[in-house]
Amino acid sequence: MKSISKNTVIILALLISAYACSKDPDMDFSGGEDFCSCLTMDDINKTIPIVNDFLAELPDEMKLNNGWGHSEQIYEILVKWFTSFPCSTDAKILVGYDFFRGGEKKYGVGISIKDKKRVRELELDFAYNTLTQIAGYIYTKQDAIHVATKYTKMTDVFGFINSLEFDAKEIQYGTFISSMPSDSANLKIITKILKAKPYTNDAWVIGHLNWYLPGITFFVQLYDMHNRDYQADWIKTMKEYKLIEYDYPDYKELVIDGIVYGPGDVIVFMIPEDTGKQWETKFMKYNFVRWTQMSYTRYTIR
Repeated sequence: MKSISKNTVIILALLISAYACSKDPDMDFSGGEDFCSCLTMDDINKTIPIVNDFLAELPDEMKLNNGWGHSEQIYEILVKWFTSFPCSTDAKILVGYDFFRGGEKKYGVGISIKDKKRVRELELDFAYNTLTQIAGYIYTKQDAIHVATKYTKMTDVFGFINSLEFDAKEIQYGTFISSMPSDSANLKIITKILKAKPYTNDAWVIGHLNWYLPGITFFVQLYDMHNRDYQADWIKTMKEYKLIEYDYPDYKELVIDGIVYGPGDVIVFMIPEDTGKQWETKFMKYNFVRWTQMSYTRYTIR
């Protein structure tokens, strides 16, 4: 540990004096050593090579297996480096619950930067399978909300979406039954067509023959369905391939912790940041809404 502490002091002294945003030829920073000048949402990507230069100077024994086995030491060194800057980054080691072993576990490093009037908490996004390079940063916004409806007809779902000014990021958990002849040829053809739609995700179109009920069943997740052209095309596609959304008539409503679960679609709306609580209350006033839950979106900076 003594040798690591000594190396850390040397690394810090070298990097603080040598590396800054002016290292990028596209940016002009007087002095060339003010790392803090890059700590904005517009310029934070300029700090990625600086951090990687720093990590490249780690002691050789800490680079074995791409840093794995020395994670806590690397996190500690990074925090010391960030907190040595003249500006306040509020650098800290991130701690979470380890579901496999139980108890708390240190899993990364976070810093704070100012984004206009808001403070963003950024997490260092280490490159794949290594702790000796970062790919960028990750940050989270509370800018989405899940709304569970009782609707099982797409015309009703689209009418609800169109009554709002929000983007409908996803329509989840759709189950559609085709009354076309139940054979492998039709399964293959329809699956291929659904996967090719601009508003479906290839991995979220799954077809089955004679699942639960006779016929061809498709599990489809729809994206960006605030787009009226997408809506029209999906209605047309349902008619063309005789698709009807299955409403699970034998599935009784279930109440868990005061929340009513049952048949219907779950729509994920994008909302103004940090307004989730307000919209949870507003959406629950609709008589066709079962439950709402604000959610979060993870963004990456590269």
